[in-house]
Formats: sequence, C-alpha cells, structure tokens
Amino acid sequence: MSMMTIVTRGDDKIIEQIVKQLNKVIDVIKVVDLNETEFVERETALIKIHTRQEDRAEALRIADIFRGKVVDSTPTTYTIEVTGDIRKVEACINLFQPLGIKELVRTGRVAIAREPVRQAAAQPRRVLKEEK
Repeated sequence: MSMMTIVTRGDDKIIEQIVKQLNKVIDVIKVVDLNETEFVERETALIKIHTRQEDRAEALRIADIFRGKVVDSTPTTYTIEVTGDIRKVEACINLFQPLGIKELVRTGRVAIAREPVRQAAAQPRRVLKEEK
C-alpha cells in the first residue's frame, strides 16, 4: 500500500468535490483532508551542483547549514539531499543557484496528521506529615 499527498486550493465546495472524485477511484481506500487537523509536512530535494574546485567548500558549507547530506560526489559535482518544510528547501535551492545547479528533482509535499496531545491526568498531591 502507498500514500499519495495532493496539495490543492479551493473553497469548501471545491475541496468537497475533489474528495468525492478521489473516493470514486477504485483503488482509493481513504481520503483525509488534513486542513481539518494539525499535520506535519516535508519535502525532499536532490540537488546536483556543478562544483569547480574553488566552490566545493562553499557547497558543503551550504549543505551543512541546511543539514543536507552529500549522497553522491564526482570530481565535478555534488548531489545534495535536503529535507524540510518548503521554505527550507526553497532557501537551500536559492543559495545553491550561484554555484550552478545542474539538475534538480523534488518530491513535492508529503504530509501526515499529528496525533492529538493527551493531557496528563492530574496526580493527587501527597502531603507528608512530619512527626515530632
């Protein structure tokens, strides 16, 4: 089984229509509108940067700032994996632009609902009496 995240815009009527259409697809098991709850979303980008010898340290510094990982390296390129919210991925891509992005692929957003946080039950206070 796999999950697909669809990001769309529209008023309540449009969203309702999209949900109805998706539910008509035979292989769809469940449609969840995450706007009704809190959720966590991420995107992953693989960024292949053309790196001259003098730019390699800068490319690694940028990757480190964004907690990116070098997943492939050749004498002339680094491929960096960056995961985070959309603003983080966009900011990273923007900083790599001057170095020369040779290739870029992105997953698009993936999301999952957060579980509600349960309040801890109040614990009765225990008062100890000192005996003299």
